[in-house]
Amino acid sequence: MIRRRARKRGFSEHRAEGGRTLPVQKILVEATSGRIVSFLGNRVIFKVEGTQTSGAFSIIEAIYPPGNFTPPHRHLKTDEVGYILEGELGVMVAEEDFQAGPGSFFIRPKGVPHALWNITDRPVRFLDTYTPAGIEAWYEELARLVSASEPPALEKLFEAARHYDTIFMPELAPRLIKSYGLKLEIPDAKS
Repeated sequence: MIRRRARKRGFSEHRAEGGRTLPVQKILVEATSGRIVSFLGNRVIFKVEGTQTSGAFSIIEAIYPPGNFTPPHRHLKTDEVGYILEGELGVMVAEEDFQAGPGSFFIRPKGVPHALWNITDRPVRFLDTYTPAGIEAWYEELARLVSASEPPALEKLFEAARHYDTIFMPELAPRLIKSYGLKLEIPDAKS
């Protein structure tokens, strides 16, 4: 049996069997709330963080700008599920490419190569769920790296990503670049 005792808006305690008190942070996430991280034209809003779910999952809202391309990569431990709110997103999962529009889910299982791109003239807004939580820390590190006075080369970013369960696979990018007119570069970065 779980009893809930409200403390202050957005926070509560749950009493689990055995009398243990478990603090729960931010059980209501309002539309305009969330910590924001920006990098390379992207805006990521942390909606549900791993600390709120005992590391089980996390959810971000992403604003993905026109012309953006996240090159093929995979994760060893993380499954991802996206849901398009606005716009149209290009998605590669394994060897399949498709365009996902509003109301569409796109699933990227762990171990499977995937990529994202936006070739429209409008930003794409989507929710992304990660299970288990943790990979969202990569966005914070990426923002830190690309905002340095001298942004790193792609190879340095790919190397740093490995610490966050993200293994880039640039050898899979040429087909997508050619098919969709994409670019794989970091503005003002040395290669």
